[in-house]
Order: sequence, then C-alpha cells, then structure tokens
Amino acid sequence: MGIEAFRNQLEKIDLEILKFLNLRMKLAQEIGEKKKFYGYPILDTYREDRHLKNLKEINPGPLQDKNLEGIYREIFSSSRCQQGGLRIGCPQKHFLPCLLASLFRFGSSSTFIPISLDEENQTQKDKEHEVDTIVLSTPYLVDRLKEKRAALPFHFFSFSLAGEIDLSSLFPHLQIEKHFFFFQNRSIPKENVDYKTVLLIGGSTISHCLFEKWIENQKAKIIFLENDLQNPQNRLYLLEKTTKEHNNEEIEYSWKKFTGGQGWIILIGSYPL
Repeated sequence: MGIEAFRNQLEKIDLEILKFLNLRMKLAQEIGEKKKFYGYPILDTYREDRHLKNLKEINPGPLQDKNLEGIYREIFSSSRCQQGGLRIGCPQKHFLPCLLASLFRFGSSSTFIPISLDEENQTQKDKEHEVDTIVLSTPYLVDRLKEKRAALPFHFFSFSLAGEIDLSSLFPHLQIEKHFFFFQNRSIPKENVDYKTVLLIGGSTISHCLFEKWIENQKAKIIFLENDLQNPQNRLYLLEKTTKEHNNEEIEYSWKKFTGGQGWIILIGSYPL
C-alpha cells in the first residue's frame, strides 16, 4: 500500500476524532452549566489528573505517555474554554517563566494576565476578580514569603494552594526555573483523598543534621533549600508532606517546640492528591 493510501486512512481517522472532539466539547458545555449552578470553579485539577493517570495506565502504545499527556492537556484546556475559559495570573516581573509553566500545565486555550503582587498596589483587590488561578515559581514564592513572613496571597485573600508544576522533565539540562506552584480562587470539595501540605520554615540555628531527623519524624521531604553558611538562622527550608487531612496545626506546634520557639513557620497550604 502506497503512502497516499495511508494518508487517506489518516484523514478518515481524523474525521472520526473531530466528530468525537466536538461531542466532548458539547458535554463540557453542559458540565459547565452544572458548575455554574453549584457555584463550582471551571478548573478541577484533581479530576483532570486522575483521568489522565487512568488513561496512561490503559494506554497500549505506540503513543508515548508524554505525548498522550500533551494532547489531553490541550483537550482539557479546550473543554474549559467551552465553560468560559480559565484566566491565569502571572507576576509582571516574572511573567515569561510562569507563562511557560502555565502553558505546559493548563494549555493554550487559557487567558494569561500579568498581575502585580506588590502590597502597596491599591487596585489589587479589584484585580483579584480578574483571574481564577495564580502561577508562581518556587524561588519567587520563597522570596515573597521570606520578605513578608506571612502566607499568601498578598491581597489575593480568597486564593489557596491548588498544586505544583514540574518542568524538570522538559528541560533537564537548562538552567531555568523548573518548579512552580499554582493557587486557585475556588475549589471543588473532595472526600476521602490524601493531601499534600507545603510549608516554609526558617529562623533557627539548629544544625542541618538535627533538622533532618525532625524531617524524618514528620515524614516530610525538602523540595527547596536556601542555605546561609555564615548565618544559619537565615537558612530556609521548603518542605512538603502527605497527610490525610489539611488541618496541620500539629506541624506548626511540632516545629515551634523543636526550635524552642525560635524558628518561624508558614503553612503555604494543602491540596488533594
């Protein structure tokens, strides 16, 4: 069979794909109406990630999982567009890295809006209603939290941690920012799920070896470390741990007790896995 015959088969398959894609978009519109009725947000990353994981588990190939994910990220993005679209805020001073992470995670059918996270910005409360999701790189987030010694959201009062974006598999050898967090205005309630809790701690002179024992006791892991050898009290640790609930007062109590009240802790938030 010649190459044109193969191409004809591809075109027939494309027509079937197009038919089912449009059927999917019609269903997405109906789901969007239900979301509006119940007051649910357009974005449901937990549902999308679970569905994508299931598709990967039954994928027979030769389509690679990374290609499958790329295709479905765009399908999810197009489906959200049928429901009104996702508005993503990226910091003005850090726009391009966060835009790259947003495109990878949420697809190209979103709207990307430059935002200011400066506390002195008097119009920030108004801008809160212009975006559904905020994407921040880990170094940027740590710097802001370190400056303010208070949790997000820098005048975005209704936003909470919703997930992470990891670009390390895409750019393993490039010296660019590869880890990001995103925060969501509202979320759909979940039941019987595990949560990942993210926290930033610092302000203690306790040795790193002793601190690692506390991490082990908490069953947590370090995802970002800012070390100051000359002044250990300026050392910062960004940690995450999996919990059954997102009520994490015991973590704060344990850290303050461990440091004798010298260290400080910021519970950035928890999101369902």
